[in-house]
Amino acid sequence: MSGPVDWLSRAASEQSRPSDPALDFCLWPYAPPQEAIPGALRSSALLFASFAAADAGPEMAHLIPRLQGRWGRFATVWGLKWGQGQASWEFYFYDYAREQRRYGVDDFVAVTGDLLACALPSPDRVPYFMFSVEIEPRHLTGAPLEQIDIYIGNPGSTVSSGICYGQTRTGRHLRNFYFFFDAETQSEDILDKLTESAFLKQESLHIPSLLWPEMEGAQTIVVANKQNRDSLYFSRIKVDQLIHFMERLAFPDALQRYVCENRDRLAHHLFDVGWDYDVGPQGQIVPSKGSIYGIV
Repeated sequence: MSGPVDWLSRAASEQSRPSDPALDFCLWPYAPPQEAIPGALRSSALLFASFAAADAGPEMAHLIPRLQGRWGRFATVWGLKWGQGQASWEFYFYDYAREQRRYGVDDFVAVTGDLLACALPSPDRVPYFMFSVEIEPRHLTGAPLEQIDIYIGNPGSTVSSGICYGQTRTGRHLRNFYFFFDAETQSEDILDKLTESAFLKQESLHIPSLLWPEMEGAQTIVVANKQNRDSLYFSRIKVDQLIHFMERLAFPDALQRYVCENRDRLAHHLFDVGWDYDVGPQGQIVPSKGSIYGIV
């Protein structure tokens, strides 16, 4: 592989254009909150800045062009995961045609075969509408991928909903259920879904510890029920809310500074963020991992 990469220069080159689509982490279009200023940045600039903050190796520079070469630009969702002082990046590939999908897991394995070791059984016969691959630095230096996640629909739910399964060497296992709610019109449903939990202590629950007042105006709230904890996502938030989220979830200082310094250049985007939380001995909400999403 090549030598060190100047990730911040790479981030600076991610200049927005008038033809760029405004897409959220489901690849659904949204109305931008304002016009892009001269010198505005794509959300992918934040991805490359995260590589700098996490001191990612040069191998990542080879991965992104492979994904764009197969799926095209603005077709892959990236997620920066930060927890316990460690970074990882998850990439999400949508195709709502399901069995008639254009590209699937087999294509990902084919285009990344010399970068990522993967000997997992193919799940491509399953009618999933999306799959994702979480990549840690070790995976780009020889450690094999242990899991690829696939996402299928959840018919019968009264809201948009899905089910995630993890494909491992030994088979598939249930990972989580997630539910999308309109933040403006379904506030009671959101509260019911959040509090109907096997992990929360109802007698000591402080709702603003979950539904942060600072996130008022988020267009969509997503609640996920995972095996050992629950998760909450604020979708389509503004850049100042992103800054608050990063501070609250203790993202790397260098990345927080990058967003603050480039606030105006990112303000034409709506962002998607999410966090996993545990419950402390006194019933307090304890964040365990945060995620930020964009497209590349």
